[in-house]
Amino acid sequence: MQPQYRDRGLHHRSRARHRQCGARRANHRGRRRRRGPSGASPAARDRISEVARARARLIAFALAAAASWAAVPARAETVDVALVLALDSSSSVDRDEYFLQSQGIAAAFADAEVQAAIAAGPNKVIAVAVLEWSQPGRARVDLGWQKVTAETAPAFAEAIFNNPRYIEGGGTGVGTALFRAGALMDQVPFQPLRRVIDLSGDGKNSAGPPAAPVRDALVARGITVNGLAVVNAEADVDDYYRAEVIGGPGAFVEVARDYEDFVNAIKRKLLRELKTEALVATLTPARP
Repeated sequence: MQPQYRDRGLHHRSRARHRQCGARRANHRGRRRRRGPSGASPAARDRISEVARARARLIAFALAAAASWAAVPARAETVDVALVLALDSSSSVDRDEYFLQSQGIAAAFADAEVQAAIAAGPNKVIAVAVLEWSQPGRARVDLGWQKVTAETAPAFAEAIFNNPRYIEGGGTGVGTALFRAGALMDQVPFQPLRRVIDLSGDGKNSAGPPAAPVRDALVARGITVNGLAVVNAEADVDDYYRAEVIGGPGAFVEVARDYEDFVNAIKRKLLRELKTEALVATLTPARP
């Protein structure tokens, strides 16, 4: 029996020592918690907190800088001229005549002389968009803004040639056409040295707002409005274009006797405009 008592005594003493060790470990853990993370002193803990705050400020600054850099748009490419070609598609223009308009523009851009004029510009590139119009509520962008160089002009010519007529009929809304062309000019994705609207047609305004107030508003915005008057339907339509439609620096009216003559007239018109660009570039001082 004595060995049993001795074993029991050893067992009790072992349990007592275990409790004492456990108490010492708990007390040690408490001291470590009071000292802070990893046993750091209060002074060290303050230094760690300051480093963490500085790191957080640096990360916040970097994120804000990245966001601001992302918000700055890339500078738009400079083009010598942004040109809106606004084609009359009202009732006075039949299908053959509208085709002659498209054919004339396509032939002009496929012409070597026009391509050479584009290449002679200071930036050797222009931007062109095509608008089809008749009366208020009937206007359509047939070709959005395209960058055209001497090399890409043939492809642009083919795109115009293959573009169908979308609007047939309606009154002649010259004022509305100018308004829509101005809105299209606001969407040009390039930085043009000049902005020009080319409006072609064979009649005076017969629907919607008059042309002159819209023309004046466009000129006030720095947009030049040129006209190509086809005089087969109304003999004095060219005089109307001079008085009510065109405006801005160097504005002019090109006259076509009929739609058969449109091919030659649009080439003359484009050459005059593109060569004007080259002349303006030589006379205008370079921007600082």
